[in-house]
Amino acid sequence: MRILLETSDPDREKRYRSAAEKLGVQQFCSLHHDAQVLERLFRDPFETLIVDDAEHNACWLHMKDKPYCKSIILLFRNAESIDLLPESVTFGFYQDRQPIDVLRRIESFELSKRSMPDPETVISKRLQQTGVPVHMKGFCLLKESIRLLLAIDKPTQVRMMEDVYELLSDTMQLNASTAEHAMRHAIETAFLRADVHDLETMFGYTVSSDRAAPSNAGFLFLLADRIRSEYRRGNYDN
Repeated sequence: MRILLETSDPDREKRYRSAAEKLGVQQFCSLHHDAQVLERLFRDPFETLIVDDAEHNACWLHMKDKPYCKSIILLFRNAESIDLLPESVTFGFYQDRQPIDVLRRIESFELSKRSMPDPETVISKRLQQTGVPVHMKGFCLLKESIRLLLAIDKPTQVRMMEDVYELLSDTMQLNASTAEHAMRHAIETAFLRADVHDLETMFGYTVSSDRAAPSNAGFLFLLADRIRSEYRRGNYDN
């Protein structure tokens, strides 16, 4: 595990370095300024970046769309900020949290990520858990659609007709209307045959016994977001 810490607090730097030595961290580096951090990560990407005093230090904002590091950890003065983490951030901790606890949490997260199954397996598993029959044409179409959403940085900008259905029509040799109807049929079938408690576990409060099946877009975005979160947090649940 290779960790880069940005902090201007000598005492915090010392405590994190000591914790890293105790845990046998492969490489631990500490820098004091945004420019130094960005330049170092550009030359030599680290697995994890820890940003101290995150309320006032915005260097991590420059990395949310760039592969400079796999995980971004923020340390906050105000514990309330931890509840408002953006999508690009892996964990948030109170600034005075013991460094050994923070590094152990990161280590556990990295180990769990390595044991995550491949995306195709996860997508199939989640679709089956929602009740989509594997023999239906819509199963394959939903699977391909979720793969598309997972590969896009900003899936909220995806247009169903122009991007999803048109792509499916090209790759699966179907017209867009047929793809849309096949997916719709698969989703409705899933919601008729699945246990409502399983659906609530998967989709939360957005489904219940008295709610209709979600739209194609709603179903895809909810499931893709769940899978993306599982990979980001490294907490895949079989």
